[in-house]
Amino acid sequence: MIAYDRGMLPFRRLLVALAGRESDVSLLHYAGMLRRVLHEPEILCVHVDVGSDRPGLRENLCARVATLLPGARCEWATGDVLDTILGLVGVHGSDMTLIGHSSRSRRRSLARRVAMKSPSSVWMVPDESPATLRSILIPIDFSRRSADTVATATALAEAAGLEECLALHVHFNEALVTFDEFDDILAEDRDRAFGLFIAPIDLHGIWVKPLFVDSCHVPETIVHTAGEHGCDLIVMGTRGRSPSAAVLLGSETEQCLMTSPVPVLAVKHFGTRLSLLQALWDERLRKRGDERFT
Repeated sequence: MIAYDRGMLPFRRLLVALAGRESDVSLLHYAGMLRRVLHEPEILCVHVDVGSDRPGLRENLCARVATLLPGARCEWATGDVLDTILGLVGVHGSDMTLIGHSSRSRRRSLARRVAMKSPSSVWMVPDESPATLRSILIPIDFSRRSADTVATATALAEAAGLEECLALHVHFNEALVTFDEFDDILAEDRDRAFGLFIAPIDLHGIWVKPLFVDSCHVPETIVHTAGEHGCDLIVMGTRGRSPSAAVLLGSETEQCLMTSPVPVLAVKHFGTRLSLLQALWDERLRKRGDERFT
């Protein structure tokens, strides 16, 4: 069964990447909400200075952190923004990086690159996102990686006091012609597949409600469904065929990070941060024999 120890759930060390803009206010409010939900994790707030020459920026930033997120550490760094953030994730031992992005940035390049390369899970928060966690959407594809994502999302939902999550499976039928009973048979197969998929997962007492949508545009459907159902978080998995490759994003996750108007949590699964030798000896990974070792 895929399960987690409550004392380690879902994230215990958070790194908050600050931009040195007014948008940091909403990100710090969001971090404060997460601190309450996650039962006081250790938080490190970081700003990487790229030579802005704005007088008093450092003092104002640390004062803002002290006011809005009291007790959190605040560090000032210089250098390449991406490399510095990734380095601090390793030094701090962060298991989640919280990063904002401007709604004016179409590609959200920094947030997307951090999500792509970071060994930790990455929670991307659009500017001015409300500091709420009331409804979670979990896109699934019935894979083991997807099962890990459901376990993480339901643990987060349980910590937030939610009663249910919505699991979305986007299906594309390539057949041009189908018989009259096809939809009924397909629906029955989907329900059976979902039951088999969800049965071994520790859902932490959360009801996971399945939703099946026919579409050939997966990222667009995920984002649209989140808006349609009033979800304020999308929890998605990453993919990879080895522990080192597991930091790579799937194309659907990357597209959602680039386009979603609501926060997206890209989950890096267990084994991502292990060395190859450690991973080979990790009992969970050896027993699973999944695609990360093919």
